[in-house]
Amino acid sequence: MTVILSHGFLMTADVWRLQARELSAGGVRVVRYDQRAHGNSVPGRAALTVDRLGADLAHVVDATTPHGPIVLAGHSMGGMAALTVAARQPELIRRRRPHVALISTACSRAQLVPGNHPLHWIKAAARAGYSYPLCWLPPAADVARRRLPSRHPWALRPETQHGGDTPPPSRQAIRRTPTAQIAQLWKSLRTYTTAEMLHALDALAGHVEIVTGELDDWIPLSQTHELAQQLPKARMHEPVIGAGHRLPTDRVGHAAVTQVLNRMAEAALRAPASAAPRGERT
Repeated sequence: MTVILSHGFLMTADVWRLQARELSAGGVRVVRYDQRAHGNSVPGRAALTVDRLGADLAHVVDATTPHGPIVLAGHSMGGMAALTVAARQPELIRRRRPHVALISTACSRAQLVPGNHPLHWIKAAARAGYSYPLCWLPPAADVARRRLPSRHPWALRPETQHGGDTPPPSRQAIRRTPTAQIAQLWKSLRTYTTAEMLHALDALAGHVEIVTGELDDWIPLSQTHELAQQLPKARMHEPVIGAGHRLPTDRVGHAAVTQVLNRMAEAALRAPASAAPRGERT
């Protein structure tokens, strides 16, 4: 039994530390990884797109868990990667029949404006204020990032290495990533969609759950409802009261995510499955 955890934009696998700790304590095998160009993962030579992240996730599944029951949990951009696997590689979904947790994620492009409240428009203006220079003036942004304090999440410190076996903190997600690469991925998020392409995932009746926070101002509830409409057989939970976007580490939301993953792992273990090859670790 393996739970594979995929993190979001400008984060690292460290965002899953609470869930990984509890799942492992319960005897569940956990796989978490830094998305390419994040944390300890290099960008590679391929274009940085959500489709590429979906292909990466499919590779992680095949490389780490070729057999046995699995749970795929994706937060934000990590959830988009999981949806991309369903859209682009539906045969993997049909063959492995994973349980899937879609946490604070969407099947349509990232939005600058999360709603119609005046505060949302203020946030949108602030986001546009830094996203457009990042996308169109990356060399200048790199100069500014090198002058930021070392602990600033946007600081650019290519020479800094994270020691130990644990993932680097999420605040170090892009400290080695040039701005041009961040911009490339952001542009992909702004054009991404898997709407009308999730038939393989919708066929997993009872295997898919959608979780979000009431105060999520990156993936608004309108996008969560759109995702639920694309997956009418999925279980959509009531939004976690008082929780924001970073649900796996949210002060009030992390327990809800852990509970969902624990239950899905138990359900995956109970599901009929072919016998594991001799020597396989589950």
